[in-house]
Amino acid sequence: MSVGASRWNVPNVLTLARLPLAAVGAYFLWHKEFIGVAVGFLVAAALTDILDGLVARALGQITDFGKKLDPVVDKVAIAGVGLILVLKYGVPWWIFAAVVARDVAIIISAWLVISRKRVVILANFWGKAAALLMVCYCVAAVLSAPWWLTTLLLWLVVAAIIISSASYGYDFYRALSGKRATPI
Repeated sequence: MSVGASRWNVPNVLTLARLPLAAVGAYFLWHKEFIGVAVGFLVAAALTDILDGLVARALGQITDFGKKLDPVVDKVAIAGVGLILVLKYGVPWWIFAAVVARDVAIIISAWLVISRKRVVILANFWGKAAALLMVCYCVAAVLSAPWWLTTLLLWLVVAAIIISSASYGYDFYRALSGKRATPI
């Protein structure tokens, strides 16, 4: 599926644009009086995550670099915004720690699979579902949604972290054992 496109193609530039958009969003998120501006920048960052893959497929510009860059950029953006949510919006530190621990485990496991098997494990349904639930929970926390909604979303995030961790663990195991191969 990979093509010999340049590293600096449109999809990869969209992916890299997510970092400054998330950083500016995080800055405004820190200053609670600018929630609307923060949400605008964070939505723009999220849109780059949707568009980069769509554009890569549409233009035939899927690259090995892009497959590796996208999840790393996602995890950096999530960690930065997540830290502000803990410090300013009452998001429990343990859920932030669980998300960061899962993401660090995914990055280390991905590196092992790439270095040993030359295989890239792509995001799966459970990973995307976990990300969507995390976004919903964060929006609820920032907007001071009713406690029952915030609590429900928090526990859905916990379940999604557990399920997505198991799912990625299974994918990494299969790749390392040679039972699944999507070579880079």
